[in-house]
Amino acid sequence: MAHFREKLDNFLEYFWVRSQNYYHSGRNISYDPDDPLAYYLDQSQRANYIGPFDKEDIPLYHRSNRTDYHPVSICFFGLGHLELYRKHKSKKSLDKFLKVSRWLLNQQTIDGIWLSPFPMPKFNLHEAHSSAMTQGLAISCLSRASLLEREDRFIEAAIAALSPFSQNVENGGLTSQFQGHNFYEEYPAFPLRHVLNGFIYALWGLYDLARICHSLEAEKLFLTGVETLRTCLPLFDTGYWSLYHVSDSTHSNPSAPHYHRLHIAQLKVMYEITGDNIFLEYSERWTHYQDKRFNALRTLLTKLRWRWL
Repeated sequence: MAHFREKLDNFLEYFWVRSQNYYHSGRNISYDPDDPLAYYLDQSQRANYIGPFDKEDIPLYHRSNRTDYHPVSICFFGLGHLELYRKHKSKKSLDKFLKVSRWLLNQQTIDGIWLSPFPMPKFNLHEAHSSAMTQGLAISCLSRASLLEREDRFIEAAIAALSPFSQNVENGGLTSQFQGHNFYEEYPAFPLRHVLNGFIYALWGLYDLARICHSLEAEKLFLTGVETLRTCLPLFDTGYWSLYHVSDSTHSNPSAPHYHRLHIAQLKVMYEITGDNIFLEYSERWTHYQDKRFNALRTLLTKLRWRWL
């Protein structure tokens, strides 16, 4: 039922019915360069997850006819509680965030990755898989946990999570070549679909490890990724909307309205981090697209074609 409701909310947004869906939250900017505990987008609504949970109070998620752990959603849940702790000094929320961070420690593989057990057949991922977005979010959690607990193991796990960024997708890593630049893939499978929001979440994790834990390797990966984003961002612009992903070999995939809003917020944050005007320019341009009533509707047929083909 929840999955149906999410699909309905997605559809209604094309007709300017703004979704309040749990999974569409986290669009308000909370980045504070003077407070490293602050995440880039306010995830506090994600702390309202109603379950199910395992016996250790770690969220479980139901997808593809199975109930299991979903690292991305668990990280968002943890970051939501961290934001509540930051705002209200809630010990209960602090405990929940640290519990998520310890879960990440225990679930990291020997290769430094976290696996999602849910298949993504539309992206040609049919079994458990890694993701640059997962790595970025986990690094963001672990980096902040290291500030609160002062335990080396959080930093060590975050540094270990850099390993797949140094390997190509062909070799089991997360990095591909996109227009001659390194792109960190949310869905590391062929044919490659370069997903914008997942790439930026990965960049934020790398930036956290560089600024909080002073990792030179993370800083290099971040700066490389920023150059990729600066160069390739125009390819995600249709002239009236943003693309969810860009691919050389498949149909284009326009962003659902809530992802378009996410792109706008992410680019505003990238401008605040880097001071690069191209990110501000595109955030303002895409806001203008969003304000035109029928632009989202123009993308609907293309979106449905991508879903069905």
